Parts: sequence; C-alpha cells; structure tokens
Amino acid sequence: IMLQHPKAPQKSLAGPTYGVTIVMLIIGQMQVIAFVEIKTLNDILGARYGLNMAQFFLSFMTIQMYGFFYRIIASKPTWVRLLAGGWTYEINTISIMKPTKRAPYLCLTISAVVTIISMVISMVYGCISMHHKRGLFISRHNVILWSERLFVLTCLGIILTLEMQRVIIELPIMVIYMLLSNVFVIIFGASVRRPHFYHEDVEEDFILIGQLYYLNFFALYMTYLWTLELVLEMTEWKIPNKDITFLFKRS
Repeated sequence: IMLQHPKAPQKSLAGPTYGVTIVMLIIGQMQVIAFVEIKTLNDILGARYGLNMAQFFLSFMTIQMYGFFYRIIASKPTWVRLLAGGWTYEINTISIMKPTKRAPYLCLTISAVVTIISMVISMVYGCISMHHKRGLFISRHNVILWSERLFVLTCLGIILTLEMQRVIIELPIMVIYMLLSNVFVIIFGASVRRPHFYHEDVEEDFILIGQLYYLNFFALYMTYLWTLELVLEMTEWKIPNKDITFLFKRS
C-alpha cells in the first residue's frame, strides 16, 4: 500500500504580486504627471465626454477578455504576453485617468502618499490575517470578479461626475467610491495570502493578480485625487503648480 503524502503548501506569490502592483502604480502615477504637463492631452482626457465613454467601453471589454483568456495568453511566447499585458495596462490606466485642474501637484502628492499608506495597511492586514487564520478573506473567483466590477464602476463614476458640474452631488459620490476602494484593497491584500490562491498550472499567475490589484489601487488613487479636487473647488482654493514646485525646492 502506497502512502499518500499530504499536498505540499503552495509557495507564497504575494510578494511578486505586490512587486507587480507597485511598479505599475509608479508608472501610472508618472503618466498622470505627464498628462498634467501636456495641455493637449489633459484637455482631451478631461473635456470630451464621447471619447471618455468610448475609452470606458474599450477598457471594460479589454479587462474582461484579459482575465478570461489569461490561461491561453500565459502559454504564449514572451512578446505576446508583454503585448497583451501592456495593452490591457494602458487602456485601463488611460480610461480612468482624469487629471485635476485645481492645484494638480498638491492633489497628486497627497493622493500618492495616502495611496501608499493604504497599500501598507493592506499588506500588514494580510500578514496579520494569515497569522491568526481569520480575516476578510474571499475566494479567488470573487477577488477577480469584484476587482473588475469595482474598477469599471469607479471609472464610469468619475466620467459621469465630470459631466455633472455640481460639486454638492459629485463630492458624496467620490467619497463613496473612495471608501469602497479602500475596503476592497484591504480584502484583496488578505485574500492573496490564502493557501492555494494562485493557480499552480498557470505560468506567472501573479502577473494577472498583480495587474488587477494595481487597477484597484489606481482607482483608489484617482478617487483620492478627485475628492481633493472637489474639496478645493468647494473652498475656492487654487494653488498654481509653480507655487507647489517652489515649496518643494525650498524644502
């Protein structure tokens, strides 16, 4: 009679997942700064409702197809994986990227810092949850499903609030999106540490999870950004970019 050995614990891929997320988030934030500096691109992203909606639907289809066909994509040559991943990354990043008009550097700086704090909290919570074997865990299927849904919902919400032109309505909506994103990135951070969360038969599965994690953090980043924009608009406080740059140089 052959003895059955217990299934070996899966090597944790949470670290590589965080690595993918952080690199993508840094590149995404750099693109936002570039779009702020290039007035033509800034105007295109912020002022054309039809184009924004077209980007939204393209983003929605892209993220659905990337997740659905990832097993097939992962088995293809490196250049195919890079092309598919890069296309998905850029389409989704640009679709939700709506640079602010009031004190963009101040909003960008504060949003980046608070997003990093949220990421640290999600990492710490994930470690504590696994140590105590209890926490806000959800299955891989639900992580992917709700990650896509929340990103798409936030993207659509930002586009629609841009058209309202009524701060008293826009601000509560942005706060709701911000709170939802905050809660979900913490749940996501705990869930990726569950045993056998990743598919062992899929090469570089952590890239898919890392990209989805990035999308939720970038959505959170943009909700912070627009919440600050709306607060500044309500208070009628406007700080030019050159003043913010001057403050950084002095410090």
